[in-house]
Amino acid sequence: MPKTKVAKNKTHTLIISDLHLGSGVSQPEKVLKLLKSFSFRKLILLGDVFDSLDFRHLSPESWELLNYIGRISRDKKVRWVKGNHDDGMSELFGSLMNAQIYENYTWQFKREKYLAMHGHQFDRFLIDNVVLSRWATIAYDFIQRIDFKDRRISHFVKRKSKGWLRLSEKVAAGAMAEAREQGVKYVFCGHTHKALEKTKGQYVKYYNSGCWTDTPCTFITIDENDIEIREY
Repeated sequence: MPKTKVAKNKTHTLIISDLHLGSGVSQPEKVLKLLKSFSFRKLILLGDVFDSLDFRHLSPESWELLNYIGRISRDKKVRWVKGNHDDGMSELFGSLMNAQIYENYTWQFKREKYLAMHGHQFDRFLIDNVVLSRWATIAYDFIQRIDFKDRRISHFVKRKSKGWLRLSEKVAAGAMAEAREQGVKYVFCGHTHKALEKTKGQYVKYYNSGCWTDTPCTFITIDENDIEIREY
C-alpha cells in the first residue's frame, strides 16, 4: 500500500536565527525537521547561522541542513541577514544555499512594511568588548554542553544574568527606534537568544526569534492572519 502523506503545517514566512552551526551546542537536526514539517514561501535566516569561520567543525547534520536549504531555494525565497558570527561565512556559503544576503532586510507583506536585522548593531558591550564577549560566549556554551538534559543550569544562569536581561531590552529598544525612523510597523531580531514580543505605542511591533542552541528552540511564523513566536 502507498504511504499516506502527512499534512504539513502551512505559513507564508519562517524566521529562524542563531543556529551557530559548528558549535558544540548547535542542533541542526532539529532545524532540518522543522523545515521539513512546514510548507512555506519564504525563509529568513536572521543571523548567526554559523558560529565561526572554522567550518571544519561542521557536523554531517549541519551539511545535510545546508544542502537541504540549497535544494528548497529553487522554489522558495531564502534571505540571509548577516549576524556578528557570520562575517566571512555568508560569502562562502551564500551561493551553496542560493540565499540573497543582507545587512538589513526590508520587505512588504499585506500592505505593511517589515524589517529584519540581527540585532548586534544595538549591543554596545559587544561592539566595545569583542574579545571579552567572545570568551563569555565560550563559557556559556561550555555550561550548556555539560548541563543536564533539561538545561536547568544554563537556564538559571540566563535568568540571573542582569546583563543578559538588559541586552534583550536594549536590542528591542534600538530595533524599535530604527523601525520608527524607517516607517516600519514590524521589526524582527535575533542575537539575544531570548524569544520576545514587544509593542511600542500603537505602531511598532518587535519580535525576537530566540535561538537553536537552547531548549526549547524558537522560531517565528508570518502568515495572512498572524505573527507568532513558536517553540519547537
